Amino acid sequence: MNRRSIGILLATLFSLYGMRLCWAAATSPHPVDLGPALSFDTDDTPEFSADGDTAFFDRSPTATTKIIMIARKVGGIWGKATVAPFSGRWFDQNPVLAPDGSYLLFDSDRPVTPGGKPLVQTLFGRPQPGSNIWRVDRKGEGWGEPVWLGPVVNTDNFVDFPDIVADGSLYFMRWDQGAVHFFRAQYQDGQYLPAVRVDIGDPAVTTHDAAVAPDESFMVLDYGRVKGGLGRLCISFRRDGRWSKPEDLGDVINQDLPWGSRLSPDHRKVYFTGATKVWSLSLTPWLR
Repeated sequence: MNRRSIGILLATLFSLYGMRLCWAAATSPHPVDLGPALSFDTDDTPEFSADGDTAFFDRSPTATTKIIMIARKVGGIWGKATVAPFSGRWFDQNPVLAPDGSYLLFDSDRPVTPGGKPLVQTLFGRPQPGSNIWRVDRKGEGWGEPVWLGPVVNTDNFVDFPDIVADGSLYFMRWDQGAVHFFRAQYQDGQYLPAVRVDIGDPAVTTHDAAVAPDESFMVLDYGRVKGGLGRLCISFRRDGRWSKPEDLGDVINQDLPWGSRLSPDHRKVYFTGATKVWSLSLTPWLR
């Protein structure tokens, strides 16, 4: 082999090695840094406003309490988070903004009737806080009073992890035939129609925490169950009205037992919570 051939071979090998390094970097999650606003010890499931300057997330001050926090970035610097004005008393979690930012949904165990008792569900043989979905509208720079989303959506004491798509329709999860599955409630003429189960993957396999693109072209989800966690982080694509088999995002991404996915405002990244940190992952390698 002459020098020219060796040079071409080495250049090719270096190019392939560089491509491999770029792929590894693109497919590795990075810790979310919100300065003093977000603590990995107590906080999870961040949701960001369209301009990226406001974050909503869950905080667990104790093992039995959960509240929704709001943090703001001013001049490129995140300030300390404060309790959302509509949260702080009940077991509130999983905030998600409407695509136009005009309202926010979250789930809560708060009573659905005045003077009623908080919702309770039985999980693994033990009573746990229940969850129904509530809506709170933006009022100027503040927020209104939370409103129960109603019995068409909230059919059980466990209706959890809402997500909102472009036409206002709603994805969420609830128990069905021995497993947790996603449901979709079409929003039509100012109200939700009865929810229909989302056909994705093996119907015997549990699905959790759907982060759905506004155009419903793809979703990131937890699929199955793993020891110590909810499942493996996967991506599924919607083609010709059907969801594809969930594609596992790999061992590097799944090593921290991910859950609680939310898409970034540009829908090119996913934020998720792990056992040790809150993470950000570029979806570019899967969305090309």
